[in-house]
Amino acid sequence: MSKKQVITQLARLVTLGLSAGWVLSSGHAVAQSSAVLSKRVTDPARLESLDLCEGLITDQEPRRVKAVKRPPFSQRYRDPAFGTTVIRITNSQPDEVYKPVYSTIQAWNADESLMLLYKKKGKENAHILLDGFTYEPIKALDIGPADLEEVFWSHSDPDILFYASKQYPTYGDFIKLNVRTGEEVVLRNFEDVCGKNNTPSAGGDPMMHSMNDDLFGFRCDTGDNWTMMSYEVSTDTLLTQPLGEGTPYENWSAPLPLPDADGFWLQGKILEKDLKTVRTEFDMYKHHEHADYGYAWDGREVYYAVAFDASKEGCGGDVYGGVGHLIEHDMKTGECRPVINEKDGWPYTTRGTHISARATRKPGWVAMSSIGYGKYDLFKSQRKASPLFSEVYLVDTNPKSERVCRVAQHRSYAKDAQNGDFHPYFGEPHATISPSGTRILFSSDWYDSGSVDAYVVELPAYNRLISSE
Repeated sequence: MSKKQVITQLARLVTLGLSAGWVLSSGHAVAQSSAVLSKRVTDPARLESLDLCEGLITDQEPRRVKAVKRPPFSQRYRDPAFGTTVIRITNSQPDEVYKPVYSTIQAWNADESLMLLYKKKGKENAHILLDGFTYEPIKALDIGPADLEEVFWSHSDPDILFYASKQYPTYGDFIKLNVRTGEEVVLRNFEDVCGKNNTPSAGGDPMMHSMNDDLFGFRCDTGDNWTMMSYEVSTDTLLTQPLGEGTPYENWSAPLPLPDADGFWLQGKILEKDLKTVRTEFDMYKHHEHADYGYAWDGREVYYAVAFDASKEGCGGDVYGGVGHLIEHDMKTGECRPVINEKDGWPYTTRGTHISARATRKPGWVAMSSIGYGKYDLFKSQRKASPLFSEVYLVDTNPKSERVCRVAQHRSYAKDAQNGDFHPYFGEPHATISPSGTRILFSSDWYDSGSVDAYVVELPAYNRLISSE
């Protein structure tokens, strides 16, 4: 984009933004090449000293969810409550959905040059590839994964996406796809385990593969029973164990590889790579609450979970028994530590809370979104809402600097929406953090408007990160 085009575009944005009643921020307006921006967001030296919460609000004050019109498409605006820079990156039509794939699924690729969204209208659906910096659509990917959420960016190669296919002629194939060239490599076919009519599925919350892109976990219904599988790409090694009836594990989720590829998480337990030996059992009441996992600030493998009920052993003596919006579990020791709960003045866990620990280049930083089902009168009244109601927020989980940084109000009715010709679940915000931790993607049906759009929060840290020397 030329300098003249940038100036013209900014003038148009200001005019449209003011007419809609929105106050526009300066945002990221300078056109830079994707290569330059990718280099900056992956630069360890730039990221190491970056405080993602700098410039953000960290109080616990109740706030009104101010009634405002849906922001104009492709324009940066200031969130009315928290002053952050947000941009609506899609322009959905009535009954149309654009959303993050899921909060635990990486939205941006390894160097943030590309982004993946899920699109749905009627019976048509697709995974859409966008430019990771301008948010311009590039193309719809010709893929049919086992589930819409089961698409996995490589943690190191920005061009590579992994998925198990549920469409012909690649049905049952586990595929490594180059999204730029379209080249597909079949890593393995699972027909010998799953049969001809079943495709392997990751299944469960959360879902991830190892950080070295080498270890994956699957499950499938083999007809008479269920089987769980471990697949190691580098050695083409497949291990299987029974799952479901007659075993200690339910059949709804697969074993999930640990970040270091040295074991698996499965329903509250850490298993060795043989899928049999239990290494650690977690102190939690339910193993199927919303969660995500990755690395802590100090390099430990940790599991972050939402908890509505006290844990079995009391979560290390916590006065609330480990109930909270964010509970950290050490994946080696099983130790439980509350990060956001009532002991620090936060409200009881908000319904519809999701966690994203995909800030792989800023370990210990977690993005979250909470809905607050059943309290939508707060959208229309003059009353202030409790903190975290209808909010997207960022958490520094380092005990030495632990903070909750309030980012944006998403205004989504989600599962209680009634006006769109789609499952209202698609309106859940599912906030998803970028690998650098400097941007957060979320979706909203904007007061049950009848459609769902995707939004990106560009944190103050993002502008510092990509700014020129």
